[in-house]
Amino acid sequence: MHLRSFRDVLAHRLIAQALVAPRADAAAHMLATQDQIYAAGVTALQIRSGSDVLQEIREHRIVRAWTQRGTVHLVAAQDVGWLTRLCSPRVEAAAAKRRPGLGLTPQDYDRAHAAFRERLADGPLTRPQAYDLFRAVGISPENGPGQHLLRSFGGQGDIAQGPREGSDDTFLLVEHLPTPQREIDGDDALRELAVRFLASHGPATVQDLSWWSGLTVRDAKRAVELAGDHAEKVTIEGRTETLYAPPAAEQISDEQLDAALQTELELPAFDEYLLGYKDRSEFLPAELVQVVGPTKNGMCRPFRVRQGIIAAAE
Repeated sequence: MHLRSFRDVLAHRLIAQALVAPRADAAAHMLATQDQIYAAGVTALQIRSGSDVLQEIREHRIVRAWTQRGTVHLVAAQDVGWLTRLCSPRVEAAAAKRRPGLGLTPQDYDRAHAAFRERLADGPLTRPQAYDLFRAVGISPENGPGQHLLRSFGGQGDIAQGPREGSDDTFLLVEHLPTPQREIDGDDALRELAVRFLASHGPATVQDLSWWSGLTVRDAKRAVELAGDHAEKVTIEGRTETLYAPPAAEQISDEQLDAALQTELELPAFDEYLLGYKDRSEFLPAELVQVVGPTKNGMCRPFRVRQGIIAAAE
């Protein structure tokens, strides 16, 4: 597929991200939607689906999980296990190296993990209840260890977050979700990752997929190769980079692309339109990086989109 300019890339992305025409299956379509700020992630999916996302969370059709990059995302319930197991090992390996600095020994970790899983077998726990449990087994959760343990346990693919109780996060075993898990791994999981990332974020590069998933560039490249006909090469007039898009993108007319760029949007902090790509230079003006984010400390703010380009919120 050959595009007239990078503006066409932005138009395709607006369409792929369900920002032009909402779709009821937005959570599954997006595969994972960053939810670092709870209300922002919910808003991001509501914009894309037009549905009651909080109700879907209450029904456990959507869950929160640390699927990738050590960051919490909203995910369709059936995808949480395989996606987390595929994308989190590098994050977990790095996290393990930080435990001595938090005063956590391997024995502490194993003791807390065993106690946590045993209690979750009886039903969900709130974050305060989880912290009380850690104290009961001799681990102080304050000043880092509690959050570290919950994030690490959640990065193994068998624990997720359910609907909140008031302002408190809740945690439950993935096996207790009413939706059966998709059981895929290895090359099948890599292929699924690439196919669905490109369907919801394409056109995108191998480097974009690597950034988004937290996988190495080598693994991201293999994922795209495994996607086969579901990852069509995209070239841009006058440019040398190679992007990839789903084959359905070729059916979108120039008129539809031009119309998509007329869509003006107000998007929440940490939205996938911003964070779904490693290279944002074509749609995020340099002078807005410290306004919109991600800033040096990783924060983001709500923003507007005009003609596919990000502008500061008014």
